Amino acid sequence: MVPSRYALRIGDIDVLVISDGVLPLPTKTMATNANPAALATWLDDMIPPRETFDWPLNVVVVRSGGRTILIDAGVGVEYPGFPRAGQLAPRLEAAGIDPASVTDVVVTHMHTDHVGGLLARG
Repeated sequence: MVPSRYALRIGDIDVLVISDGVLPLPTKTMATNANPAALATWLDDMIPPRETFDWPLNVVVVRSGGRTILIDAGVGVEYPGFPRAGQLAPRLEAAGIDPASVTDVVVTHMHTDHVGGLLARG
């Protein structure tokens, strides 16, 4: 089992990596330029089942200088087709982080698994 969060300190900066869950993705989307036989062998050794793999979704909370910075916002709960994702809100709470305490949000890019959590009310 993978922990739902990892914490580390870099100088005066606290960094918390929080899991938003996983997305099951088809393995055919991986290494599309690889030799199919080599990819099949690698998949047999690394990822059960062979047809899908779990893509981990992580969000980072950085605390420094009186600021709490959320880097990406996870999938959120507006996408019921992702039942194993959208875990950010309860995991923030479990980590003792009130969403109202977030002073800044940094979005790395506009994929659903990075911005979906911004659609939540409140």
